[in-house]
Amino acid sequence: MMFMSVRQAAEKWDISERRVRILCSEGRIDGVVRSGWAWNIPDVSPKPGDGRQLRHLKHLDLRFGAMDFSRLEKWQLELAQYAGDENEFLDLYKDIVLHILVSSFSFGELSFSKEDFSQLFSGRLVFEKELPVQLLALNCRAIFLRFIQQTGLGPLKGQRREGAMFHEQSLASLYKTMMQGIDDELTGAYREALILPGNPPPNDMRVFSVSVQMETLVTQYENEWSHFHPLVRGLFLFGELLRIRPFGRYDEIFATLVLGGELLAGGYPPAFVEISHLDEFRAALLLTRTHGNYQNAVRMLEQSLLYEFSQLAKKESDNGL
Repeated sequence: MMFMSVRQAAEKWDISERRVRILCSEGRIDGVVRSGWAWNIPDVSPKPGDGRQLRHLKHLDLRFGAMDFSRLEKWQLELAQYAGDENEFLDLYKDIVLHILVSSFSFGELSFSKEDFSQLFSGRLVFEKELPVQLLALNCRAIFLRFIQQTGLGPLKGQRREGAMFHEQSLASLYKTMMQGIDDELTGAYREALILPGNPPPNDMRVFSVSVQMETLVTQYENEWSHFHPLVRGLFLFGELLRIRPFGRYDEIFATLVLGGELLAGGYPPAFVEISHLDEFRAALLLTRTHGNYQNAVRMLEQSLLYEFSQLAKKESDNGL
């Protein structure tokens, strides 16, 4: 494969070198590789679409109402100041991950119980379950453990990170990691489909490709949504990934991973809705697609997050932390 420099790409695409560097750093150029301070760009990479010119595709009127996140912020501050034993805290985190995976697999209509997860995570295959689903479970757990190494939480210190948690390239890489051993020939390419944008104006039946809608989504996430509370930002990502279904397989599980990663990046533990409330959560998500109203979904996820905080506090107290 032949590569071109930032200057050569700028000349080829008729944009500034600064714009090319920004596109590289945002992961919006296929196959780009960083070498020291330089960017190596495959000479066959197409010019990325300009997300700044995709305002006509803006996901109109995503609303979450008047919310008071003071309780969450209080817990977050206490967690950030907690300096207990790292290994014991990591065990608590693994319990949270197990709890989330049980719910998220059920949300994705995959039959895998808490007992199944516990058996698999102890190193024993669940013989009556399909191998791809077991590999998916192991990959998801590994991703959650990698997330906390990146972001840190409580006494666990993460790697130094700047900018948004996700961009297009990292989302594609995350999906490929999730699918390791299940479909190792994946390129991370989006599925070929034309779908309506989120909340289109009345009588506007224009459809757009998955790739265009994903570029628009990531542009909004990096810009308009950057000042939102992490719970809101994560839930907006989750809902739009479910609507777009960028890869077409296990998209519900993928969206849950992204939601958890965004919460961790904001200093919160990952969370998902309890199995007993999944039908109610699905109904709340329908409002997000028809009216852009995320208020009920936000409240449900807030309750789940408060529950995770309370469980952390209880287990810390029980362990004498």
